[in-house]
Amino acid sequence: NRQLSTFEPQDLSITVWAYATARVSDCCLFEKVADEVASRHLRSFNPQALSNIVWAYARAGVSNSRLFDRVAYEVIEHRHLNTFTPQGLSNIVWAFATAEVSNPRLFNIVADEVEHRHLGQFNLQGLSNIVWACAASNILHPSLFDRVAGAIMGCKDELVSQNVSNILWAYATVGLLDSPLFTEMIPRVKTLLHKGNSQYLASIAWSYAVANVDAPTPFDGHFLGVLLEKMNRFSDAQCCQLYQWHLWQKEEKGNTGLPPVFQERCYEAFTSTKPTVSALQRDVVAVLHSIGLTTKEEQMTQWGFSLDATVEMNGQKVGVEVDGPSHFIGSKQTGSTLLKRRQIANVEGMKLVSVPYWEWDELWNDHSKKQNYLRSLLGMQIKG
Repeated sequence: NRQLSTFEPQDLSITVWAYATARVSDCCLFEKVADEVASRHLRSFNPQALSNIVWAYARAGVSNSRLFDRVAYEVIEHRHLNTFTPQGLSNIVWAFATAEVSNPRLFNIVADEVEHRHLGQFNLQGLSNIVWACAASNILHPSLFDRVAGAIMGCKDELVSQNVSNILWAYATVGLLDSPLFTEMIPRVKTLLHKGNSQYLASIAWSYAVANVDAPTPFDGHFLGVLLEKMNRFSDAQCCQLYQWHLWQKEEKGNTGLPPVFQERCYEAFTSTKPTVSALQRDVVAVLHSIGLTTKEEQMTQWGFSLDATVEMNGQKVGVEVDGPSHFIGSKQTGSTLLKRRQIANVEGMKLVSVPYWEWDELWNDHSKKQNYLRSLLGMQIKG
């Protein structure tokens, strides 16, 4: 019954940390603590208290954007990151990513700090959490990812299944596909197949499909057997990942991939998402019509891919994708976008062109420039 105003900063931190660790989400308590923390001068909280507080809210699944914004501002503007422990740095970015609170500036300064430390100070869980959090928050920091890959490969046999799936998913998601990590991790991936849950199996399958590793892979009859043992445990999102792994088997390996019954379930999950049409997409389609092309919106391909539009060019169907910010990390395509492009070309045998949002935005409202942009993209004659 104590008033929260009488709690020391460390007491507030320990309280929510204890509830989160015990997996007790008392939303009323968490809301009151957040209000109390946000009302104080955060310089009275030490680095461990700040990192533990946001970790606790993310772990408990309690959202409070005001609290996260205050902590981010405090860390960015008033703290020297060298005062945070390795676990503290890991906890902060993991918490923001898990809570889906976007703050690229915070992530980049933490990434810079981690990169310049001796990575032997971090445990494997911390390193995997950091790269996972960056990828989940659309943060690409190539030099950090390179250093973490080197550190991980030196002790890969100590990784547990959660570490392995998070690490591989992170590198695939940000499109760092030439990393030797994918090849080096294959023996560990195979060792952990029976210990891994459905998330592990789906995540590593999708990650290797994105990376398109040209090496002996862990995806043999043994892998299929483990999949079938756990077939009823996969979520729809995991089934989507496995479906693209199945297409990778067809694309590169010529293998049969998923058994028919499981393949059908994964196909249904993959094609069940209803597309949303953006204002950008509507504008591009309108200009395609204006240059005389027969255009159809929201088309599904033979293998279940959703295309923003298709046009007829010399009797051939050409796919058009209007790529908004979610398709990129900076100006680099995400792993998901790279995989879709590659599989439409190799599995569907279809030509596909992409309209990046920033290139379209640069044309402003000049209809003639937009027309010529699309003519050039599609290999048509540009009109003066």
